Amino acid sequence: MATLAPKGLVTIKAIERDLPIEQINPVALAEGNSKKPVYQMHKWWARRLGSVFRALILGTFTPAKESETLWQKFCDGANLQGKIVLDPFMGGGTTVVEALRLGCKVIGVDINPVAWFVTKKEIEPVDLKALEDAFRQLEQTVGQVIKRYYRTRCPKGHEAEVMYFFWVKVAKCRQCGARVRLFPDYELSKRNHAYVCVCRRCLQIITTSGYSPKTQCPECGEVFDPKKGVVGRGFFQCPFCGERQKVLDAIQRKGTRLETELHGLEGFCDLCGRFFKRVDEADIALWQEAKSEFERRKEHLLFPNQAIPTEGRSDPRPVNHGYTHFWQMFNERQLLCLSLLLEAILRLPDPNIREFLLLAFSDALDANNMFCKYEVEWHKVSVFFGLHAYHPIERPTENNVWGTAYGRGTFVKCYEKVLKAKRYCQQPYERLTDLRGKRFSKTTGMEKIEGHLVSNFDELLSTERAALLRCQSAEDLSFLPDGSVDAVITDPPYFDNLQYSELADFFYVWLRLGLKDAYPWFEPEYSSHQRELVQNEKLGKTVDFFREGLKRVFAECYRVLKEDGLMVFTFHHSKTWAWAALANALIQSGFYISKSHIVRSEGKSGFHSSEGNIRYDAVLVCRKQPFPNTECDWHSLRDHILDEAAECLERTVQSGMSVSAIDVFTIVMAKTIEHGTKAGAKAHTSSSGWLTLDEMLEEMSTLAGEVRKKMRCLPSHSAKHRGTQLTLALRESQSR
Repeated sequence: MATLAPKGLVTIKAIERDLPIEQINPVALAEGNSKKPVYQMHKWWARRLGSVFRALILGTFTPAKESETLWQKFCDGANLQGKIVLDPFMGGGTTVVEALRLGCKVIGVDINPVAWFVTKKEIEPVDLKALEDAFRQLEQTVGQVIKRYYRTRCPKGHEAEVMYFFWVKVAKCRQCGARVRLFPDYELSKRNHAYVCVCRRCLQIITTSGYSPKTQCPECGEVFDPKKGVVGRGFFQCPFCGERQKVLDAIQRKGTRLETELHGLEGFCDLCGRFFKRVDEADIALWQEAKSEFERRKEHLLFPNQAIPTEGRSDPRPVNHGYTHFWQMFNERQLLCLSLLLEAILRLPDPNIREFLLLAFSDALDANNMFCKYEVEWHKVSVFFGLHAYHPIERPTENNVWGTAYGRGTFVKCYEKVLKAKRYCQQPYERLTDLRGKRFSKTTGMEKIEGHLVSNFDELLSTERAALLRCQSAEDLSFLPDGSVDAVITDPPYFDNLQYSELADFFYVWLRLGLKDAYPWFEPEYSSHQRELVQNEKLGKTVDFFREGLKRVFAECYRVLKEDGLMVFTFHHSKTWAWAALANALIQSGFYISKSHIVRSEGKSGFHSSEGNIRYDAVLVCRKQPFPNTECDWHSLRDHILDEAAECLERTVQSGMSVSAIDVFTIVMAKTIEHGTKAGAKAHTSSSGWLTLDEMLEEMSTLAGEVRKKMRCLPSHSAKHRGTQLTLALRESQSR
């Protein structure tokens, strides 16, 4: 355990007293559904909300006696006058961005090169005119070449552009040998009273006024139910002989990934607008032309050739679906167009402009691969990483790599996101709610998101709006002096929740092609690192590995943090052992939790448990030891924990948020480790002597589980009523 620091006189901060969660939660909820432009530049997983971290940073540096000004500062803007903030797990850069915006100097550390690059471009300034000029140059050159491969004719014969090509995987029946198109259903679009589906026999695209279970194809006469396909839950049924079999077995018999068949498209015509059609001879000939051009040039094209790592893989997909290399996740037309675009970007002379367009290119990969599907309700392609996983699908949708007037995830749209983000950085704003519940945007004074990159701590001290970003493990912060940081504000990895490098490799193998000569951390074949802090039993990274690594990071944070400084971070997990491991790592590295709060998490993509999404983060505010209390009675402490948990739940409901039974667990665990660490990780009980922190967590976890079981037995109610019932159930547990 780290040496205990003398407590001395400290200035209690607003975040150790309260946070205005009644105001923060609605803003966070809205941001979870639509991120700030700066965070839309590129995908990063489980990215924390900017509005929440803005509040945390302000609360960390606002004295408790000025707590009532915190929300006003949030809305109107503030200047923290060069306070130094460290984020040892910077990920998608939320702390770095929000701290710079508030006038801090920042130090960001992450072991993943993709996280480092995304954060770097979020905060680097750029000449917007030069960026636009470079894009126009690409548009007039390589853009015209790419658009040739996405042309068609609308049903009325006009020249038109393809928005999306529709494909379907084909498997061979083990019984009769027939080619089976793996349609999970035959629906294509539902909009404006027009129902669009695909004939299961001839692939004609049929438009009707609504769904019918006995839809008849006007071309071949086939009668079918568009909602009933041949594949689901990993099995398909041969429509010719009726044999039911596993999709994975068909892949194994073939020895490689399944073939795909092009069957339809959605296009855009300047005269007719958007339209669907079955592919015709010209569309198929264009595909063959692109495929032949790829084969002719592939030895010289720029695309990744790395194999998909299999050793220690957490997600067996896409390997067990027959994909052995990253390039196989794209079809030949995509590889040809992406390669031509990448080569053109890398020929641009200005390195900063080149990197911004490379970021847009990388972001476009998320919607330009054969793991994307068409969303029939929303009339657009889904992105690959809508889920935190490699998820092969039976009906891939090929996007237009360059882009049309409509569509999602094209290079044009990703470039426009970069442009919008950098304009936002020059004049950031917050989306707030007025007294009538109406949303509006409010600029925040003279704030700006702009960091001047420096290479060492001395430069950080002497440079305004300085940012020191390091791509390395935070277990070694020897580049920072003792007691040099005013605050540590972060979001550590959540044990086994996400395998960051496994996901990031999809982007890394492409980014590496343009960055390996400029940055040494892009030289390795993959983004993974032996010191990456994740729990992955297949790689030998056990809970102990994670806990010991986290302890080393916290110990380094303890060393570089000023004696009166705070370490603030967010956390949630559905397992008791994870909370116990976290609390013990804190104590052993010299910290206790002085206050905990509950705030809205990132939203729809939050960590999923068997009871639904965990929608709230615990905010854990830590100070250096010694512990405030040395002896504590467990029964009194338990009642205090439950009382604060119930109050926290009440305030969450009052802020207009819905809560579920799983949220009770997060709240109770947060309050238990807060008061457990304050008590020095032990509490006295008359029946058994001393209770350890692990035992406290187990008891409180059992209690939270009982509340959750009770709530599952109650009928469904409104969110507010359900929250009230949960609060009552918590309070009732105190009297037992």
